[in-house]
Amino acid sequence: MRIKIFPFIFLFVVIFCSIANANTLKISQNENKIIAIAVKNKNSEPNFIIDPKIRIPSDCNKIVIVTHGWVDRGKGRFAEDIASAIKSRVDANQWLCCYFEWPDGAMTINSIASAEYARDIAGVQLAKAIVKLGNFEHIHLIGHSAGCWAIDRAAKIIEEQSKTQIHLTFLDAYVPKNWCQSDLGSLKKTKIKFIEHYYTRDVTFGVTQINLSNACNIDITQADPGLTEHKFPLRWYYATITGRYHKSDYRCGSKVYFKSDGIDYGFARSFEAGRENWEKSLMLSQAENAVKLSK
Repeated sequence: MRIKIFPFIFLFVVIFCSIANANTLKISQNENKIIAIAVKNKNSEPNFIIDPKIRIPSDCNKIVIVTHGWVDRGKGRFAEDIASAIKSRVDANQWLCCYFEWPDGAMTINSIASAEYARDIAGVQLAKAIVKLGNFEHIHLIGHSAGCWAIDRAAKIIEEQSKTQIHLTFLDAYVPKNWCQSDLGSLKKTKIKFIEHYYTRDVTFGVTQINLSNACNIDITQADPGLTEHKFPLRWYYATITGRYHKSDYRCGSKVYFKSDGIDYGFARSFEAGRENWEKSLMLSQAENAVKLSK
């Protein structure tokens, strides 16, 4: 009897594990102490899984999280690279450096559906992960393309639950047709905040080169030493942290342009770059016309 039942028990366990893994919000840590937050969710509330080996210093009260956009991922790509680069510039006892993945929404053939997933599912789960990780005085969220909707939603949820200061960095934000660009960055309750948007005028045309009414907009098209493309803001932001383009980028070795009218943009505008820099950022205003970087 046992021999006959065992295959069915085994099959049940396999199916159960597959379903569980298909709906998870997982927080883990790689060998470089970068926190990975990954949500796999389509129809139901995900199971929360956190690596028990993660140890967060008691003085850690600031967090930075980077996420990707449509048809992209975090691990092994620029989201992880940027988080790692920032980690090398900050005090690990005060800062938690992370990247966020949402593959179920990113790997789709429909860019609008991807943005909807980022806004309605990924952003909600990202907010839950942040709350789970700790009570932070400063939260910096960096998102590319459709991922901008994920960090925007997370920030709006967080501001309803705490009085933390929030920094949002939108990189070539994707705004689908008939969506309202003013929804991005419209934080109502956060008193201390800085919202910036770096974009390029590339082949995506109007959907990713919009001046956001709730952000300090910076057009970095002319700062590109190569062929302007949608992911250049990701590559450029990384370069403003390290001082050079990534070794895998054909721009590697090219000069990084990040100044305009005596102001440094990119990583220099973050709290990670120092309190003085952050306080200067808070004085920058939203502009109807974008600041333009050039060579």
